[in-house]
Amino acid sequence: MEDNYDAVIIGAGTAGTYFAKLLAEKGFKVLVVDKSSREDLGKRLDIFHIDKELFDRFGIPAPSASDEDYVTEFEYTISKSAFDEFPKRINYPFVVMRLPHFLARLTSWAEKSGVSYAFNTEFVDFIYAGDQISGAILNQNGNTLKVNSRLVADASGISSVGRRKLKNGYGVENFEIGPHEKFYVILRYVKLKNPETDRVTYNITWPYYKTWIAPQLHEDGAIFGVGANFSYDYAEEIYQKFISQVKLPPHEVQFIEKGTTPYRRPPYSFVADGFVALGDSACLTKPYSGEGITSGWVLSKIAAEEFSQAMQDGKYPDTKSVWNTNVRYQRGQGADFAYMMCTLIGAVNSTAKENHYQFKKNIVFNEKDMTDMNRDFAVNLSFGSTISLVFKILIGLITGNISLSTLKALIRAVLTADKLRKHYQKYPEEISSFEIWKQKADTLWESAGTMADAAKK
Repeated sequence: MEDNYDAVIIGAGTAGTYFAKLLAEKGFKVLVVDKSSREDLGKRLDIFHIDKELFDRFGIPAPSASDEDYVTEFEYTISKSAFDEFPKRINYPFVVMRLPHFLARLTSWAEKSGVSYAFNTEFVDFIYAGDQISGAILNQNGNTLKVNSRLVADASGISSVGRRKLKNGYGVENFEIGPHEKFYVILRYVKLKNPETDRVTYNITWPYYKTWIAPQLHEDGAIFGVGANFSYDYAEEIYQKFISQVKLPPHEVQFIEKGTTPYRRPPYSFVADGFVALGDSACLTKPYSGEGITSGWVLSKIAAEEFSQAMQDGKYPDTKSVWNTNVRYQRGQGADFAYMMCTLIGAVNSTAKENHYQFKKNIVFNEKDMTDMNRDFAVNLSFGSTISLVFKILIGLITGNISLSTLKALIRAVLTADKLRKHYQKYPEEISSFEIWKQKADTLWESAGTMADAAKK
């Protein structure tokens, strides 16, 4: 390992490797460090799904059937009510893949562009020149190393080891992602007892329980998943409620995987002098599914473009020169995610009976909006659609299928969500206006509450 690089990226996951590859393509000298060994990279999770349409959008090499990371594909997802009825078909294709093999392929792809990797290497702290980040202190097999660089990117995942080491007031929030700000996921890998009749060839989801059935590596198997706030114990409670209401195909559990994703608003700013937060460290997960790979690529692509421009001719990427990273992200995906997260906080107040009715009457859960949400990461209702939705909700209230408290919670959430989206769409181009913008954002998020608080009710 050399002592000088243009950029050091903490974390060799999907966000860090993608960002590193894009910088290297622009001619920058890039080092990616990861605490895992090359062989163990990504082994916390085996099977994952990725939007088929997004490979081309991000310039990621899509897998072929002969690749080790490829499992299968499915063209649509079925979503059902709390009582397992009124299925909605979401026509949006996914590729089923193996994460360790996919990361190995991404790593090789990045190395061919000139990216260097240092495995079994942990980030310890930043190096500063005056008040500005100028490199990273690392620990490799017990040896302390100092690496100078104009940029340090934190793509270390939910632990956020770089972002949390930032000095107070440096420019990016250094909060810890706390227990109530995570989504706890339990995946049961099962073998179907009757694979001929029960074979799983597409996703089936039950949004009320945040549960799903998905294909896995073996065609006579499946994955039964659940995600919830608070803890793995609470996720297990939800799963038991789910299986008491929904009859699953006969099966035997082979093994169980567990993991967490961030479920809180991202930092208001991702950039500071010589620094950027990416991926899970920046809390970039889809509010409606918890999937973070493709959402993380959105910011990684923007940041690579802005930092490449700012670092030309040996220049240092100070906050002002890369501020447009924030503007572009927050006015786009950031605004859409803020809207969806706030809306979902209100939606979880529904009872199982109300969820069932909403599916029956296409309230919130309808095929077009759910497809759009997957494809565009957002739902944009027309005026006519909004009026129709309000009418359906009012009929539900009058007929006793939706309670007044649920109606109030949903209306409050939607109104706050709309204000949040419009506020993010006006993210300030000038740093001098940021504090005023931040104060209003704080007020709106306080009004929105959190998913964990809503789930407690």
